[in-house]
Amino acid sequence: MESYLKWILEIIITFTVVPYLTARVVSWIGHVAKEILVNNLGNNSQLVVGGLGVVIHELGHAIFAFIFGHRITKVQLLNFHYKNSGELGSVSHSWNERNIYQRLGNFFIGIAPYYMCSLVLYFLQKYLLNAQINFTSIGADSTITISGITELVLNNLKTSFVNGTWSMILVYLVLTIMIASTGYDLSDADFQTVNKGVLPWIVVQFVVGNIFIILGKMDTLDNYLLQFTSFSVLFMVHAIFSMILAMIFIKILGIFDIF
Repeated sequence: MESYLKWILEIIITFTVVPYLTARVVSWIGHVAKEILVNNLGNNSQLVVGGLGVVIHELGHAIFAFIFGHRITKVQLLNFHYKNSGELGSVSHSWNERNIYQRLGNFFIGIAPYYMCSLVLYFLQKYLLNAQINFTSIGADSTITISGITELVLNNLKTSFVNGTWSMILVYLVLTIMIASTGYDLSDADFQTVNKGVLPWIVVQFVVGNIFIILGKMDTLDNYLLQFTSFSVLFMVHAIFSMILAMIFIKILGIFDIF
């Protein structure tokens, strides 16, 4: 019984607590990045510099709302009159409270911008800089460390800049600033949406976890848990590096008072 409870607890921690906490950390730094953007380049820089990040942020919400069958009533990828409402963009959607699939979808809809921004930056790194990104060591052993993941991210960035041309490196840096300066800032409303999907998502994990345990596929399940945790930490570290990079360049632009 003790072993069974341990398995169930590990599943819930891996697929609920880990993504929630990593999204919280990234969102907090994302909020700092947006504040630095506004303080150094002015309010309108949220559109001029960070507009792309806002668009990707809102697309993340909209795409996952569609995937989980929500009724999307309004999509505003970029609000040029944000001073009236305080919203740079928005996605309005509704769902059936009795539909567990639509309810658990809220968990993913709320944190979708975090993963969407990270995926876009990953593909930019891969195709603009011809990066030979190596993830083979992720989850290769039972030990997950921040230092190990950080080293992997740094090594991938180094190889990216070595392989990329100067023009593509410049484009990559500009796009990273535009995305990371605003895209990762999840609002309180986003996390309220996440909270609405937590309980049904835990129920799904409980059912699927029991299926693996009944079938005796604990080794396979353990591998999934390790891989997911590793990639969650990787996404977090990569997002943090991207935002730090954006903040450094924004500070430099602020010195020259370009905007």
